[in-house]
Amino acid sequence: MSETTVSETTVSDPTRLPLNTPHRFYRGGERILAFRGLDVPEAFDGHRPEDWLASTTRLFAEGGDGVTVLADGTPLPDALASDSDHWLGADHVARHGIEPGLLTKLLDAGERLPVHSHPDRAFAAAHLDCDHGKTEAWIVLDAEPGACVWLGFRDELPADELAGLVEAQDERLLAALNRIEVHAGDTVLVPGGQPHAIGEGVFVLELQEPTDLSVMLEHRRFGLEEAHAFLGLGLPRALESVDLGPLTSDGLDRLRRRWTDVEASGPALPDEASEYFRAEVLRANAGASATGAAAFAVTVVVAGAGVLTTGTDAPRTTEVARGDVLLVPYGAGDVRLEGDVTVVRCMPPA
Repeated sequence: MSETTVSETTVSDPTRLPLNTPHRFYRGGERILAFRGLDVPEAFDGHRPEDWLASTTRLFAEGGDGVTVLADGTPLPDALASDSDHWLGADHVARHGIEPGLLTKLLDAGERLPVHSHPDRAFAAAHLDCDHGKTEAWIVLDAEPGACVWLGFRDELPADELAGLVEAQDERLLAALNRIEVHAGDTVLVPGGQPHAIGEGVFVLELQEPTDLSVMLEHRRFGLEEAHAFLGLGLPRALESVDLGPLTSDGLDRLRRRWTDVEASGPALPDEASEYFRAEVLRANAGASATGAAAFAVTVVVAGAGVLTTGTDAPRTTEVARGDVLLVPYGAGDVRLEGDVTVVRCMPPA
C-alpha cells in the first residue's frame, strides 16, 4: 500500500480547485473554460466537457482519470485521509467514513449526450459491488435558446420493447422520453434508474453520487463498446436497472425547481435530493449578507463578486468572483458572503 501524502494546504482556508477535465467520448468544454475565465488552449481537443470538482471518483472507462489533485500536488483522497475530521467533520466520518459521498461537476454539452441511465443504490449493491448508485441533479447555469433535456419515459415501456429499441439504436429511443426545455435558473433532479439525456447548448453544475456508472442505452453513434455501455454486465442484466416508467407530468414537477428563486439562502434542489446530496444557494447584495453553516462544501461562484468569510474566532476572508471554485472544509467553520454575489455550495447529505 502506498504511503499517504500529507497535503501542505492549510485546511482551515478555502482551497481554490484547479481545472480537472478528463477526456470524454462526447464533445464540449469551451463553456467551462469561459466560466472559469480561461482561454481555450491551442491543443484543446474539444472532448473536455466535464470539470470534476473535489473528486475522489475515477472514470469507469476512458482511462480512469478524474481524481482531483490539489494545487500543492496532493491527491484529494490523501488530503482527506490526513485530517478527515477537519475536512469532513466528525459526524460525517462516523456515518460515512472518509469519503465525501459526492461528485460535483461542471458539464458543458457541446453536443447532445446519449440516452442513458444510472443504477440506483439497490442495483449497484446487488450487481456492481458498490454502495452508491448514481442519482444526480442538474443546476442549469446557462442554456441556449430552445435548449432542452430529456427525462423519463412518457409511457410505460415493456422490457422487451426497451431491449428492441436499444438493439435498434435509432431515434425512437429519444422520442420515447419526456422533452423538457430548460433555461438558466432551472434545477432538475434525476433519480437513479431514470433514462435521460442532456441536449446541446446546456451548461450545468451537476451533483452526483460518487460513481461513474452509466448504462448507455444509446451507444453505437458515440463509438462506445458494449462492455463500457453496459458496465460489463451484458444487455439483459444492465436493462434491469432502467426505470420503465411512466414518468408523468406530476412526477416531473416534483423533480424540478428554480434555484434562482432563492433570495438570501436556501436549497437549490427538490427535497428528495437530500438523501444523496445538498446544494445551498447563498445570495448577498449591498443590503444584506448571506450565511451558511460549517460543511465540507464545493463552493461555486455563479454570479457577481464579493468576499467569503469563514470562521468566527479567527475569521479568514477570500475575495471571490463568478467562475471561482473553492473547496471549503468543515473545519473552516460557518461562512458569510458579502458583496453583490451568488454562490452554490455543493455538499454531502446532512
